[in-house]
Amino acid sequence: MRRVLACLAALALFLLTAAGMKNAGVLAQSCRSVSLRYRQPLALEIVEAAQGKQPGLTFWCEQNATLATPWRQAEATVLYYWGDASLVLGRECHTGNPPAPLDTGGCAVSTALAWQLFGSEEAVGLTLCQEKAEYTVRAVFESSEPVALLPRQDAAFTAVELPAGEETAQDPAAWTDACLVKSGLPEPDWRLYTLLPAALARLLTLLPLLFGAAVLAAALARRAARLTFPARDLVVFVLLGAAALVLPAFFSAWPSWLTPSRWSDFSWWSQTAARLEEMGKAFLTAPAIGRDLAVKTGLLKQCGLAFLQCALCEFLRCRFRAADKQLPRTVAPVRAVCYNGTDEGTAD
Repeated sequence: MRRVLACLAALALFLLTAAGMKNAGVLAQSCRSVSLRYRQPLALEIVEAAQGKQPGLTFWCEQNATLATPWRQAEATVLYYWGDASLVLGRECHTGNPPAPLDTGGCAVSTALAWQLFGSEEAVGLTLCQEKAEYTVRAVFESSEPVALLPRQDAAFTAVELPAGEETAQDPAAWTDACLVKSGLPEPDWRLYTLLPAALARLLTLLPLLFGAAVLAAALARRAARLTFPARDLVVFVLLGAAALVLPAFFSAWPSWLTPSRWSDFSWWSQTAARLEEMGKAFLTAPAIGRDLAVKTGLLKQCGLAFLQCALCEFLRCRFRAADKQLPRTVAPVRAVCYNGTDEGTAD
């Protein structure tokens, strides 16, 4: 029975690890930019000037509107955008591809809205209307809420997406300041560094593996301490080599701006702590629009999966440790004694 429980726990750990990797991949797809949020809509002159000074910016906002087809109409959450639709959508499409940046007549709808307007998820190529403007459906994405992604250049934009580049990973705050100066945009009310939740999700995926590696390394170190000179040094060399192979994978997921250039620079620690506090407050207090709720729930899901994985790792560790401490049972040999009538007579 104990072996069955151990096998089931190992299978559950494998499935949870696969689910965690998949969830981390979804978060990485949703978090590919730095999002600037404003309480008040940006003036159209500021938006046009920023697009001219720094091409590649994506402006968007969330509103409620009525969408119609020749046969049906439905109330939906509409994401108006100007720029890259994939940065606003932040997920893979069920069918089709998001509209191109210069495609002013294409749109994307959720599966729930496709059922309400067209009676099927196969809506690519069909048309819908919104305020006398006609759009052709280019893509359908998975969502239980009626959501539409429509291009529009004169909307009341309250969010700006800065596409992440190679310089973003070095120092996202300084890179964002440089983009604000270059584009002429005003200082936002909230800065959402979405790359940080994606990196945290990848680290949480590696956490159970690091837990198991630490337990294995500790067990090998305890056994190596009882060995003689050549074998002990060989085990230590193997452990150091394994650590050297694992560290590059760990630091590839670790944000580089969280690694100090000089460990003795105490001002770096206080500045980084203040920056992380500011990022956390913005992540929690900014109004949830667009993909924000999906990112937050995905991060909570990743934390829950990591907790369950660590609990299963601890269960397996205790199970194997108890099996090692269990002494083998030995049965004393049984001596057969025969009694017959002759022996009884002799004894008498």
